[in-house]
Amino acid sequence: MDEQARQQEANFRYGLIASLVSRKLDPGEQMALMREIVSHEYETSSGQRRRISLRTLEQYLKAYREGGWEALLPSVRADKLTTREIPEDVLAKAIALKQEQPGRSVRQIIAILELAAFVAPGTLKESTLSKQLRRRGVTRKALLNTGWSHFRRFEATHRNSMWQGDVQHTLYLPHPDKPGKKVMAYLVIFIDDYSRFVVHGQFYFEERVARLEDCLKKAILKNGVPEMIYVDNGASILHTILSGFAGDWGQSLSILAPDVLWDAGSKKSSSDLSTRALCRRHTT
Repeated sequence: MDEQARQQEANFRYGLIASLVSRKLDPGEQMALMREIVSHEYETSSGQRRRISLRTLEQYLKAYREGGWEALLPSVRADKLTTREIPEDVLAKAIALKQEQPGRSVRQIIAILELAAFVAPGTLKESTLSKQLRRRGVTRKALLNTGWSHFRRFEATHRNSMWQGDVQHTLYLPHPDKPGKKVMAYLVIFIDDYSRFVVHGQFYFEERVARLEDCLKKAILKNGVPEMIYVDNGASILHTILSGFAGDWGQSLSILAPDVLWDAGSKKSSSDLSTRALCRRHTT
């Protein structure tokens, strides 16, 4: 299983437990909801149909509560891990980077290590580093529980200076055309960084270019053209979309994508925080 497939599987697992972790439930409510979840058949992003046992769902829930989203990534085979050991000095630097800013993702840490020439590009795998950090208890949740606090150091200077865009995997909902089946609902959202105003957000049953384009067009029609757009994922897709808009606008538009740029701001994406908040509201 390659890294993209592992991340898709983690998203699938999170979609199953999202309604369990987004609000407080008493034991009876939780078990009733878990039994309801496992009673359905689910369609994955690859089109496969799957059923999940109650025991498996319990394992996903336990893993997420102990290690967050990264703990939902499928394990890498032990024989592969032996060829991907991390040098102690590199691991020590990765731990220091995580402790410095617990909000840094494993992907961001690898990007920093590569830019600083601690490792050659492509040699340090996300799954391997993630596993080593979890083994040592160096996770965002664990570090925050130790009393670590952070301060926001970056903010756009005026409205429409920068928008942040994100696509959030939310919940499995009844399929509109296939009775008895469930399908993932995707929340596409764009937020003005300065005002924290949601310029547009909409749920879709498909994570395709047409949906991103639809959401962005509606945001622009309602709020005008931003100077920059920040996206954590899907920058190439937005480049494709915006290349068709640029001529009509008569101006250029910058798209910020590399994780290391976002890490320089040292704060969590506003769009990511907002989509999580919206998910909580829609599951209560």
